[in-house]
Amino acid sequence: MSVKKNVWINGQFLDSAYPVLPINNRAFQYGDGLYETIHAFGTEPKHLEKHLKRIKKGMQILEIEEPGILNEDYIFKTIEKLLNKNRYFNSTQVRLTVFRKATSPTHLKSEAEIVIEAEPLNYKFYKYNETGLQVNVYSEIKKPVNMLSIVKSCNSLLQVKAELYSKVNNLDDCIIINEFDRIVETIRSNIFVVKENNLFTPSLAEGCIPGVMREIVCETAPELGLKVNSQVAVTPKALKNSDEVFIANDIEGIKWILGIGDKRYFNTWSKKLSEAINKSTFGLV
Repeated sequence: MSVKKNVWINGQFLDSAYPVLPINNRAFQYGDGLYETIHAFGTEPKHLEKHLKRIKKGMQILEIEEPGILNEDYIFKTIEKLLNKNRYFNSTQVRLTVFRKATSPTHLKSEAEIVIEAEPLNYKFYKYNETGLQVNVYSEIKKPVNMLSIVKSCNSLLQVKAELYSKVNNLDDCIIINEFDRIVETIRSNIFVVKENNLFTPSLAEGCIPGVMREIVCETAPELGLKVNSQVAVTPKALKNSDEVFIANDIEGIKWILGIGDKRYFNTWSKKLSEAINKSTFGLV
């Protein structure tokens, strides 16, 4: 017997087993929306303030009106209720999607609709990978640099193509480059490079997503003795001259990269950062 799974749509809890979105949904038809993936634990969405700040910035760029319910207190309580209804009490991925309200083709409204869904994770907290990742640069499609580059939108065709490439080539992930042939991010994560006591990550001006975990890594690194350089351009050549390379997102935390092509890396700083961020986020010792 299957267990009923609830989703939350525009103020209502509904059974996800039944059709809940109309065919004229603009996220489906045009990719006209954006989303956040949030790590929750014990029914508490972590770093919710940062996630809401980012999605509101994206809504401004897409010119979608911000509804009154999109505030930290209301969304926190809604996620808490959803996780209780689904009985998800360990680490859970919560996805909050905002899309433009459907209307006639001749009239483009800017009202927002919101969906919140949840899926339990098969691990607790941020899980640091014991075996390093094998990745490479994906160059078939390059990410354009413009005002939409920083929006985590429902149009993810570049990431889909990069993931297909990684599977065909037996890779764990792919590094995406921009139109200037510089490093941007990976399929679902921001990327970081360590050289001695310096931490580098591509500037937002390079077209990368302003990840919540990117922000947290940049806040935590100085406490461990790393000098953060987050307003820089990173070239593929810089990867070959670095000591460590790792990636980070708010669902999985930090994952270290063992190899890019024939280059191999250490994982000293990434492991320290993972431990520190797990401690500050979940109270772990």
